[in-house]
Amino acid sequence: MSVIRVKSVCVFRHHDKVLLSEGYDPGKRERYLIPIGGGVNFGETAKDAARRETLEEIGAEADSFELLGIFENLFVFDGKQGHEIVYVYDARFVNSVVYEATELQGTESNGSRFIASWFSREQLASSQLPVYPDGIERLLFAIGVTCTPKF
Repeated sequence: MSVIRVKSVCVFRHHDKVLLSEGYDPGKRERYLIPIGGGVNFGETAKDAARRETLEEIGAEADSFELLGIFENLFVFDGKQGHEIVYVYDARFVNSVVYEATELQGTESNGSRFIASWFSREQLASSQLPVYPDGIERLLFAIGVTCTPKF
């Protein structure tokens, strides 16, 4: 039986850049970018999942969550059909030191490691890497959404 997965991701911004991690789809042999986040557990709100996933994946506390949008994402990963509902939050790091790192080391729940980096709009365009879920790029640098952390 197939299931629809519920995910929650965070858009962290600083100095007109956004934090994204790189992923790889072996079925398509495709590198891609995605915000920090992951699955929502049963009995957990999407906002609480965003907070937990940020702490688990990159060891940083986040707060000031604001829902930016919800995406329904139909996709193929490693040759298998996927279906997910993705909550996208604007968030801020509690510790301002996190914003000074050019790269953040991360670990997925399965133990695989990744690197998250800050990308400007121009860097995203020149990287030619897709950003998932589809449609999220319009929220990354949206006008009217604050890009400066509160300290």
